[in-house]
Amino acid sequence: MRLLLLRHGIAADAGPDTGWRDEPRALTAEGIARMERQAEGMAALGIEASLVLTSPLIRCRQTAAIVCSRIGGEPREDARLRPGMDLDDLDDVVLGYPDASPMLVCGHQPDLSEAVAALTGGGSVDFRKGSLAVLDVTALRPGGGRLRALYPPAVLRALGR
Repeated sequence: MRLLLLRHGIAADAGPDTGWRDEPRALTAEGIARMERQAEGMAALGIEASLVLTSPLIRCRQTAAIVCSRIGGEPREDARLRPGMDLDDLDDVVLGYPDASPMLVCGHQPDLSEAVAALTGGGSVDFRKGSLAVLDVTALRPGGGRLRALYPPAVLRALGR
């Protein structure tokens, strides 16, 4: 299957407005604007997804909605994609949609870079906010995938202009 892993866009810092909590952090105005350009870049690349899944945290829901507005689809929330997701969680999520390919998953760090490293057999992936990894996966287990592309946010924005 083709698996697309997307990190959410730039979000507000935890502070008094969020009760110093991580969960209510929303995308900033800059984060929204950048993510819109990045989504245009994804569309320019011909990126598509038969299914878009997202962490239930607001910054991921907002990111997934922006991307879906450009590439199509409707994001679906899955609590297993919350911060702390590991490869077993990702496997459980994907198993629920056996015919979905390509599948886009919007999530968090360090979960996404750890998933890419595990699937590809190691290495370090710089998953900046708004980065997109494209993998071909034969099995959601260590070494079961191949990294096809890693698009940093600046490249996606440049393609979206």
